[in-house]
Amino acid sequence: MDKVILYFNSTLAHFSQLITGLEYLKEKKQIDLTYKLSLGEYPVDLFRISYNGLTLIFDMSDNSKFNYDAYKVCDFYIKRMLLITDYEKYSKLIPYGLNYQIYSKNNFTKFLFLKNRKLLKYSMRYSTVMSKILGIKDCVINNNLNNMESVPVDKNQIIFRARLWNPENNEIEWKKKEREVLNHERITINRELKKKYGGGFKGGIQKDTYSIEQCPDLMLKESDYHKWNYLKLLKNCTIGIVNQGLEDSISWKMGEYISHSMAIITKPIKKYQLLGTFQETENYLEYSTLSECLDKTELLYTNDKLRKSMQKANQRYYNEVLHPGMKLKKIFSLIENSSDTFKV
Repeated sequence: MDKVILYFNSTLAHFSQLITGLEYLKEKKQIDLTYKLSLGEYPVDLFRISYNGLTLIFDMSDNSKFNYDAYKVCDFYIKRMLLITDYEKYSKLIPYGLNYQIYSKNNFTKFLFLKNRKLLKYSMRYSTVMSKILGIKDCVINNNLNNMESVPVDKNQIIFRARLWNPENNEIEWKKKEREVLNHERITINRELKKKYGGGFKGGIQKDTYSIEQCPDLMLKESDYHKWNYLKLLKNCTIGIVNQGLEDSISWKMGEYISHSMAIITKPIKKYQLLGTFQETENYLEYSTLSECLDKTELLYTNDKLRKSMQKANQRYYNEVLHPGMKLKKIFSLIENSSDTFKV
């Protein structure tokens, strides 16, 4: 049995899928898993894992940069937003691939606050009782493995829900501009699809002070944006739209849409090295302009054969690659076979 030690370094939700995958393999008796608290060992977007004596670094940051100091001392560096150009240049890089927020029962994380009181808020996500009492949206009740997946459905419904980022909350000029572009695109897509498809479009913008000023006509009710209700809605949608996240990252929506066997329209992602085979026209359609987004949406909405084929392809990709347990099995397999030239 493979021996795995996770050195817990961060409470970022970015690591929830990784932890869930490890717990899944532990439950299936495929790994011997141990946790050790190691706060501050690395920046908060890095975790260290010992795998059969090898040192692995998992990098879940939203940007494509990687930590060269950590890279130098590890045996393998598993990177979420991995550029193909870096993957081809640096031999120890392995793609982590698509990420999304998912939780499973876990006594280590549930009782972390007993080791460090500052971790109480994080631990509550793993408590079924406290997360329910406190109404925590992203938690083990809502974002559990069974609730975060579904088979293809045949209801022709489109979904694109998003939040806006206030540009003035950032002092860096290019980041302000990035947020302005993201906000404009998210607002425009919602307005155009709402106008064209009416009840066939399940869109909207998360309500806050800034978004009320920018697009009061698109506000979601708080109950509509609650994770439990959002996941129920995903199970009845067939087409999902993804625009990029901050720092040109791939949005977590992508992973959620795939786990729910949906057809996908997304901003270009070809510069990134993903895990497994995930191809344009088979798993998703790309758009660069707003008009392209609308055209591709109409194509999937009217072409049942294409849409259903894409839904089935994404169901396969989830079962074979994106499922938290399957993702870790594939990554560990790549590591074990690293003495040869391997392909993802």
